[in-house]
Order: sequence, then C-alpha cells, then structure tokens
Amino acid sequence: MNISRNLNLKEYIWNSVHKLTNSFSILTVNNVGNGYIKCMWEISRIDHLRIELSNSCFYAIRLFDISNNRNKNNSTCIMKEIEISKFQSSITFPIPVNKGVYYFEFGYRKKDGKWRKLAYQKLNLGYRIKKLLKSFDNDSWFDPKIRINEVSLHEEAYQLSLNSVIGGSENIS
Repeated sequence: MNISRNLNLKEYIWNSVHKLTNSFSILTVNNVGNGYIKCMWEISRIDHLRIELSNSCFYAIRLFDISNNRNKNNSTCIMKEIEISKFQSSITFPIPVNKGVYYFEFGYRKKDGKWRKLAYQKLNLGYRIKKLLKSFDNDSWFDPKIRINEVSLHEEAYQLSLNSVIGGSENIS
C-alpha cells in the first residue's frame, strides 16, 4: 500500500510540474495517402527528463482503431504498437485499413513494462461501409425458432433420401 501511495505521489508531482511550466509533448499525425500515416513529435524537457530517469531504450507509437466506439454493444479496439528509436523525430508507416477513426498515442515503456503516454491525437479517415451478409431462410440446423410444422431444407433432403431404394444404414437389419 505504501508503494502505491508513493507512485501516486510521484505521478501527481510530475503532473503538477507539467502544469506549472506549461511544457507538454506534442504529437502530430498526418494522412500521407495510399494507406500511410506520418507521425511527428516534439518531446518537452520535462518528459525528456522522465524518459532519461526511467532508463527506457525506445519510444513507441500505439495505434488504436476506434471506428466502432459509438456502438458499445458492437465496438472493437484493435491496437498495434510500433517501437521507435530514441534518435527519430518522425515515422511513416502503413495503417491496417484506409478508412475509420484512429487514436494515436506517443510514449514509452518503463523498465517494468508499464506504458507511459506523453501525447495523443485522433485522426478520422472517413466512414467505413459495413457489408451485411444476406442470410438464408431455414439454413440453421440448430435454430430453436424454427417451428415444428416447418421443415428445413436439410430435413426435407433427409426425408427424401429415406424414400429411395438406394439404401443406407437404415436398410441394414
């Protein structure tokens, strides 16, 4: 419990220093076209100090697909993390789908593996058109909603096979 209190106090101090100095890291995300995104960042002095004290070896961009975030029953959150050298100030990379809403985070991982976000930005690349598949009537064998007096196509084919003289396991006595 004491460790948790110390971590919360440490985070509170860092956030207070950010607010006092008005020094924040910046992430800029641009759509380059042809399915590529360019991310550029500037790291504030305070965040640079935090990174140095954490002994982190690399930065990272985390990419989230938040296109279906409006519908809580059918939402998805796909994440991809791209490791970046500390000597870079920008990166261009392909995105999985050319349409949709993406959320980008710029940050680093501490030695214990915990993620620290320094900056973020959303990018809307347009709406996706969801294709609906045509469902076939009476195609589900296990659908309890099929009434008893209705015969599915599978049952009808089975009944027709019983009346033939071809035989099968039913004719063995």
